[in-house]
Amino acid sequence: MDTSNKIDIIRLNTSSYQGEDFHQREKEELESKFPVSYQSEVNPSRDHILITNSYSNIDSLDLNEKTKLIIHPNSGYDNFHLDIVQNSPCPIIIGNEIRMNAVVNYTISCLLKHLNKLSSSKEWDSTRTWNRILPENLKILVIGHGHIGEKVTSILKSLGASPSIYDPYKGYTELDNNGAQVVLVCASLNPKSKALIDKSFLDALDSNAVIINGARGKIIDQNALIDFLKLNKESFAYLDVFEKEPYSRGEFSDLNNISPTSHIAGVHNSLNFDIIKFECKILESYFSSPSREDFERENQAALLQNRIRENFLI
Repeated sequence: MDTSNKIDIIRLNTSSYQGEDFHQREKEELESKFPVSYQSEVNPSRDHILITNSYSNIDSLDLNEKTKLIIHPNSGYDNFHLDIVQNSPCPIIIGNEIRMNAVVNYTISCLLKHLNKLSSSKEWDSTRTWNRILPENLKILVIGHGHIGEKVTSILKSLGASPSIYDPYKGYTELDNNGAQVVLVCASLNPKSKALIDKSFLDALDSNAVIINGARGKIIDQNALIDFLKLNKESFAYLDVFEKEPYSRGEFSDLNNISPTSHIAGVHNSLNFDIIKFECKILESYFSSPSREDFERENQAALLQNRIRENFLI
């Protein structure tokens, strides 16, 4: 195959859940639609586009004028340090939208499961009782009002709830956690959100509070949360992310009021398809845009350079 007039696509890493055939599927799809040559290593003499993920060692990359674009089809970008983003010779596009609906689904599913325990009746129960709590009767705090937090908030409002929101980068600067009965974490990790949910935060909550985190583990001080759960037996935590991953066996063994999962909130049956679909959308925009400025304007919501605030990434 003649690749002399094509730009190289370099796929640096894949995740274990993507399966053995993902590379081949991705290669066939991208090469069939765009003037690209799918490769596993960078040829320093050729223009290239990098596809990264959370396991990619970004610090080790030689980013230069030959690097035309970085596509990061993940919602997390902790491995991109500020100086790399600031000095990048090319746009860096992140794939927040890929897992958005799945994480929203996880968050709302955990909440409704907790509030609405449904049991069937083999015989007609004339009392017609259902011991459940409606979201509209709870004080709910949503932390983060980005693409996920905004959807979560919209769903809660459709159920009659009036959640308070905390996201200083979206204009929601008041943190109203006093007496909160539900805390939904939908934020990214940055120096100001790290350990936001600490002992003082937890002590201000209702003693029956439910905390759901499908966002970033380090937003919660895990030891403080464990102490809170031990003290408040009617409280509950649904955690899909942790300070250290994978979490160790027995870490929560003496707690009956916690439900840990293995960073699966964004994983779903069509994820591989959605990743490739997102990559195709970005490449279509890249190859059709008259200039870098036009490309960045069209993809401004996904441009990592637009997440620089003060001296960190939000």
